[in-house]
Amino acid sequence: MSRRDSTDNGFKYVFGILRSLYPVVQTLEEFTDGLVFSDGRKPALLEERDAPRFKNLVRGLMICSCTPLQQLRVPAQLSTLPEVLAFTLNHIKRKKLRNVLGFGYQCNDVTACSDPFRFHGDVSQTAASISTSELWKRINQRLGTEVTRHLLQDCAVFATVPPSCLLQVCGEPVYDLLLPRSWSGFFLSHVSPQKSFGVVRKNPAVPRKAVARDGKEIVLKKRARDEEKDAVPRKTVSRDGKEIISKKRARDEDDKQPVMKRRKVITDESDGPSTESHGSQSWKPSDQRPPRPSHCSIRVLSMLYNGRSMKGFLLNRKVKGVGGARRLQGADLVRMIFLQSEFNVSDTQSRPKKLPKRFFAMVPLFSRLLRQHRKCPYTLFLQRKCSGTPDTQDMESLLKSHFSAYRVYLFVRECLHYVIPEELWGSQENRLHFLSNVKKFLRLGKFERLPLVQLMWKMKVKACHWLGLKKRHCASEHRYREWIFGQFLGWTLSGFVVGLVRAQFYVTESMGQKHALRFYRAEVWSKLQEMAFRVHLSKGQWRALSPSQASKFPNTTVTSRIRFIPKVSSMRPITRLTGTRESLQHFQSCVRVLLNVLNTCVRSAPGPMGSTVWGWQDIHRVLKNFSPQQKSSPRPLYFVKVDVSGAYDSLPHQKLVEVLGEVLGPFAEQSFFLRQYARVWNDPTQGLRKHFCTKAEMSEPLNMKGFVVDEQASGSLRDAILVERHSSEVRGGDVFQFFQKMLSSYVIHHDNKMFRQVCGIPQGSSVSALLCNLCYGHMENSLLKGIAKGGCLMRLVDDFLLITPHLSKATEFLTTLLAGVPDYGCKINPQKVAVNFAVCEEWVSSGVSVFPPCCLFPWCGLLLNTHTLDVYKDYSRYDGLSLRYSLTLGSAHSPAAVMKKLLSVLSLKCTDIFLDLRVSCMREEFASGSECGDTPVFLPEDDLGDGSSLVLGSPDGGGVLQYEAVQLLFCLAFEVVFTQHRSVYRSLLPPLHKRKRRLQRVLLGIRLARVRQAATPRIPQDFKTIRT
Repeated sequence: MSRRDSTDNGFKYVFGILRSLYPVVQTLEEFTDGLVFSDGRKPALLEERDAPRFKNLVRGLMICSCTPLQQLRVPAQLSTLPEVLAFTLNHIKRKKLRNVLGFGYQCNDVTACSDPFRFHGDVSQTAASISTSELWKRINQRLGTEVTRHLLQDCAVFATVPPSCLLQVCGEPVYDLLLPRSWSGFFLSHVSPQKSFGVVRKNPAVPRKAVARDGKEIVLKKRARDEEKDAVPRKTVSRDGKEIISKKRARDEDDKQPVMKRRKVITDESDGPSTESHGSQSWKPSDQRPPRPSHCSIRVLSMLYNGRSMKGFLLNRKVKGVGGARRLQGADLVRMIFLQSEFNVSDTQSRPKKLPKRFFAMVPLFSRLLRQHRKCPYTLFLQRKCSGTPDTQDMESLLKSHFSAYRVYLFVRECLHYVIPEELWGSQENRLHFLSNVKKFLRLGKFERLPLVQLMWKMKVKACHWLGLKKRHCASEHRYREWIFGQFLGWTLSGFVVGLVRAQFYVTESMGQKHALRFYRAEVWSKLQEMAFRVHLSKGQWRALSPSQASKFPNTTVTSRIRFIPKVSSMRPITRLTGTRESLQHFQSCVRVLLNVLNTCVRSAPGPMGSTVWGWQDIHRVLKNFSPQQKSSPRPLYFVKVDVSGAYDSLPHQKLVEVLGEVLGPFAEQSFFLRQYARVWNDPTQGLRKHFCTKAEMSEPLNMKGFVVDEQASGSLRDAILVERHSSEVRGGDVFQFFQKMLSSYVIHHDNKMFRQVCGIPQGSSVSALLCNLCYGHMENSLLKGIAKGGCLMRLVDDFLLITPHLSKATEFLTTLLAGVPDYGCKINPQKVAVNFAVCEEWVSSGVSVFPPCCLFPWCGLLLNTHTLDVYKDYSRYDGLSLRYSLTLGSAHSPAAVMKKLLSVLSLKCTDIFLDLRVSCMREEFASGSECGDTPVFLPEDDLGDGSSLVLGSPDGGGVLQYEAVQLLFCLAFEVVFTQHRSVYRSLLPPLHKRKRRLQRVLLGIRLARVRQAATPRIPQDFKTIRT
């Protein structure tokens, strides 16, 4: 590794990724130095006559091995390089191995192919480049066929691509070694000792051997599968007969170990069968540790979108047995909660095993829980705590009839008091702590979760005598009882409480605050859903299909399920695709192809997009070209803001086909080359990340290495590992045919009926925003051409903003859009129209908002000064709302992870549009920085960074905002927060005051006065109406 580190410092980040994933990381030269053939000779890969380029290529190959190379024969070249590659590819396909070489190798039946040394299909670009590579040809000649095959099949090989990236050549995809970022459920949050920080470290396949000391064999404590048939271990006797473990001792030791699901073990030997543990049928622990409470959590998402009565409630389920289905019993509940043996409970072929003594003693207690559940008057409790369902049929009134999280908590509390026996809580304090956590869980945001460690906080395990058989116990027994009690509390929250809420309420987000939850009674939600569906049917956007028409669709047809999200006075439909796995994958891949081809066409000819902006970066790009002229020579500006009503739902299919025909028509015979690849990089705040990308190219594509070089040259890629997944070619005419077929096959399945969408496109699709922008861009080019001359026109999907110095153009623009454009399905809601000039009384009476000529004009979360074009963040939409629902931090097992997430969110607020001195004046820049620091009012300690310089704005636009000024702004903002919560942040105030005094000594004169001016008042007026 030393040779590589001394010469390739630019690759230190990607080399660090490899070291964290693989146990052995070497250059090809180092790998060759470690080879010894059977006759004692060592191979010579490099020779003196080799060119420097070849030597650099050899040093640029990284070998990451997980399985040791077996005994080598003489370095004989048994086959040519193409034959070795073909043999390896056929072996990979026959054994169904995960290897980058096999991606894109299309061979239907490799077992029927007679010649294993021939290619039987197309290969990927990476494999094709290997077959013609001079480097690999010399590797095959000098190291032999066996070593070449070992490198291609059993090792992960990476090629360096200067200046800072790696390309995976072969081996198991590196992104498969990364842990999934989200955990589902309660028991799946276990991080094993070999897995941490989003990494799965692969260990060499070393046979497990017994360890001997002083000639005596130590018996491993892991029991064999046949030793746990009756939940009682047999005697374990050592070979010399000196070590005997009694039945009682073994039973006690096994009984104290937590029971975990055993996961599938994947061996590194490609030819051997994969071994699979059978812990799902076992009650005893595997060789992995129990999950840490900080790594287990209950997700709020598990509570959403149900409301289907108590029939599906967990405690009402039927258990399959020998005599047929029967009701749940106490022993079944004990197995599900503590022994995780749902497979055993529902299996009709095998009888449930005998419970261990500890858990058998719990059966009467949980049998009483089931009896009290069957007698519990859930309906009565629901009427008491969550009554007041309106009888009106008005949608707006029904939308307001949701219950607060506190009312739902009162209902859940009554049910817990009635159903859960007091002995299970152990003490009144334990029950109160749990109820407090239930209240907090119901108040969490949509994407948040409650960690088990918080659920166990302040819980007294000693008070729960049902956890064990003995009153006095050792430390290990106490830890095991903590684990059992944690299992019970986790099940009570994730199984009982969440299941109860899902059965009695429909929990959903709203359009106003997508993270805040609304709790509707099931019967109220069914009324709302039916009314919303009738409203959408009355618009003529969906057409009902007769049973005969519906039966003509094949089983592979991709249909959509629909759900609604509440708005202020209406409901917004959201569709979700359903169908078989193969048909869904094919449909979604075709949609991705359509999106990538359209993006490529738009990049080459951006005219059809009109005035489209995709976010604040594009808005900043437009304003920085228009704002300097206004600042140098001020003139009256007229603002018009227009919002299209139901943009996605009202797009006519005929117009969409016409627009897409004009966009894709010139490229009908053009071939688009689609490159699918994966990217792995190390994010400084979130650890190892992976992203799957697809890029379409019109020109003949480069090989993968050339593509990586071009991406790095363009600045869009650095310090990453790339893996080629698939490359394909498609014609523009074929893409247009798929689009027409997609429009005609929008089928919605609702309430056992099928409907076809004849107008509009479904929201939520990845291509919907682009189609909407193309359609409205076509409308601008047809009807509004020249309207922005002398000013600027911007449109964020369906929100128009015209800034012009000509009153006539502003009036013409407003008149055209208020009248509607039926050909494009464009209908304007006057209540969402705003201007800063006088309009006729008819428009005012219809709901058009009129602002003063000089004001802060709101548009898409921004406030624009109509005189200077300075830009501010609009906080008025948070008026009266809770700030906690505007930011989702999730749950993390360390304060550092929470701090990093907060800093990453804070950096998103520091965008160019607020910090560019060409767009805003100096005072607004300081004020924006102060507001950014004040926004997260629950911000923990921040080290305020180590950066040597922070350039806000550009030198040619009016100067640089000093880094110390930004630090002082954040010090003043944090001081406001910390003093309000002095008991929590007591230890942080002295170093904060010290840092503030030091920065004030650095900043003198006007800069210090600017900072103090921006920080006055200490709490901005907009923030006083925001609830925390």
